[in-house]
Amino acid sequence: FEADRDANAAWNILSRGLEEVGVGYSESTPVETALPVDTPVSAKRVVETGSPTLKERTASAVSE
Repeated sequence: FEADRDANAAWNILSRGLEEVGVGYSESTPVETALPVDTPVSAKRVVETGSPTLKERTASAVSE
């Protein structure tokens, strides 16, 4: 059956590709968003715990 061969070939290609490239994971998980979880959120609205960018922005906003 040809579909089984195609599916197997696709699975092999995907598996080898992931081994070659690797799977990336974020360093930390988002902790808080301004909207409910099931609502699409812009990346600008996500707050991460210990984010250096967030700490820099907060420090500069407080000093202004």
